[in-house]
Amino acid sequence: MRPLVLAGVVAVGVGLLAALDRGVAAAISPSSVVVALIGVLGVVQGLRYANARRDRRRLATDPGEPERRAQAAVPGADLDERIATVIASSPRSYRDRRDFRDRVREVALAAVARERNCSEEAAAAALDDGTWTDDRVAAAFFDARTEYPVRLRLSAGLRGRSNYWYGLRAAIDEIDRIESGGNA
Repeated sequence: MRPLVLAGVVAVGVGLLAALDRGVAAAISPSSVVVALIGVLGVVQGLRYANARRDRRRLATDPGEPERRAQAAVPGADLDERIATVIASSPRSYRDRRDFRDRVREVALAAVARERNCSEEAAAAALDDGTWTDDRVAAAFFDARTEYPVRLRLSAGLRGRSNYWYGLRAAIDEIDRIESGGNA
């Protein structure tokens, strides 16, 4: 056995014996000589480890490229983009508006059928004749026979917004009111 390993085994053995028998612990009083000896052994062991590290090759590690954050999808961003496309004036906006109105109509149809506990046909009739809501703007959004109020048409013209935009907002707000139980 190596001398340092042997010294370590003896030290551990004496420590265990001192822990078990108080007489041995009293015989080995921690005087300044024992404390100094422990300190010297600690320094020698530290120098030994430092000397062993001197001969090793040092390699720098390459941290590589930092990770880039993946873009997270924002809930509702695609709907916002679709609404912006629909309310924009463009040659194909009429078809987009009709398709989007049909999708909002499906949601309104389901909401009215749930609220009134009626069939989808009865809910469709309510949407068609505008009786599904007290809001005239929301009613006009689905009913082609109902005109938007004059005040809204004037406001839309002055603000540069379309009647469709106001109708869409009113219909979505009304659907939200229905879905939340009339508390909105």
